[in-house]
Amino acid sequence: MTADTAILDTIADNKPVRVFLPVIGGKERYRAHCVYQKTSPPHFNLLFALGALPVDSINTQQTAIISVDMGGPNLSLEAKIKAITGAQTLEMIMVKSMSHNQMRDFFRVDAAAAVISRSFQSEVFGEQGDPWSLAGNTVDISGSGILATFSQEPPMEKQIRLEITLPGSATETISVLAHPVRSQKINDNHYEVAYQFDDISTEDRDKIIGCCLVLQRRLLRLKVQVKDQH
Repeated sequence: MTADTAILDTIADNKPVRVFLPVIGGKERYRAHCVYQKTSPPHFNLLFALGALPVDSINTQQTAIISVDMGGPNLSLEAKIKAITGAQTLEMIMVKSMSHNQMRDFFRVDAAAAVISRSFQSEVFGEQGDPWSLAGNTVDISGSGILATFSQEPPMEKQIRLEITLPGSATETISVLAHPVRSQKINDNHYEVAYQFDDISTEDRDKIIGCCLVLQRRLLRLKVQVKDQH
């Protein structure tokens, strides 16, 4: 068993994970939650809730990426799709593992919420520049940062102001000082930008973590639901 394959043994059986599936005729991947099922390394299965797997749209000629929350830096696996069994199971073969070295203070979960990225001028340092703002949506969120999508690339300035509507709330918004870590163009009208928080109040960080815990509990319910269906 290779070192990469041995990593599969560190993932708990029936653990909720996130998968990024290649789709036919598109560059953007389909994101979904599913449950990791141990078989015989380098093989494993991904179990989906009924109706959650877009069987007819999956490109089985390309590899999928599986993101696993290990309680610290996330672990990502690249895997081939060996077979689609029924409408709820993918049989997978691991290609390699990718350990994310980005240190994260808190676990990160999928969360769809409105976000506005704004310019930040500091009068103390006398920074000049035209003010700008751009509305987008979060992809995932943690107590230390967010991944968000925008219809155009925001200016990659050193520091910006983020106004985030908390997941699950249509009215409560928090404002944080942040800086962009990376930007990726997905297609002509879709940019993904990762931000790290630089200045956030303890109260607002606690609110985000509370939302993450609620979303994580939904994943645990998914685990129970998928097990009941298989």
